[in-house]
Amino acid sequence: EFKYNEKRTDKKIIVYDFGVKRNILNELTEAGLECIVVPASTPVEEVIKRYENKEIGGVFLSNGPGDPLTLTNEKEQVQKLIKTNIPIFAICLGHQMLSIAHGYDTYKLKFGQHGGNHPVGANGVVEITAQNHNYNVPDNIVEIASVTHTNLFDDTIEGLKYNDSPIFSVQHHPEASPGPK
Repeated sequence: EFKYNEKRTDKKIIVYDFGVKRNILNELTEAGLECIVVPASTPVEEVIKRYENKEIGGVFLSNGPGDPLTLTNEKEQVQKLIKTNIPIFAICLGHQMLSIAHGYDTYKLKFGQHGGNHPVGANGVVEITAQNHNYNVPDNIVEIASVTHTNLFDDTIEGLKYNDSPIFSVQHHPEASPGPK
């Protein structure tokens, strides 16, 4: 188990907590990042100031429950982050929030994607992923982003790298811990 405030590196990020799971923090810490977890209600101006003062190197938008279109205040906050060109990585709800903040509203899937063993294609490699979402980003987001991951069950978008900005995201849960450890 990792202490998330333990100084293991000089690479620090802000983690916006929309419902973050412990293993996401474990994986980010294992990758050499010091994670400063803040509530989703944290004013973005505080984060931007920390970035400008070189206290952090980027922002992570976590997973979380619910319909992302109802998070109007959070959408505005993410839009402000995008405008500052802060490096951003996101998963699940964070992935959806990035799409919405860029003006591409999510849509509800006919059948949500839940559980393990969902194949996702990424640059000719198949990753077996965990899924837990009912909403997805629209196909026309390719107007501003490149698709990096595709769900091989239904061809929906699973990952994006935004053009002309240091932003990327995935829909699935790359941190998932299927067993007791």
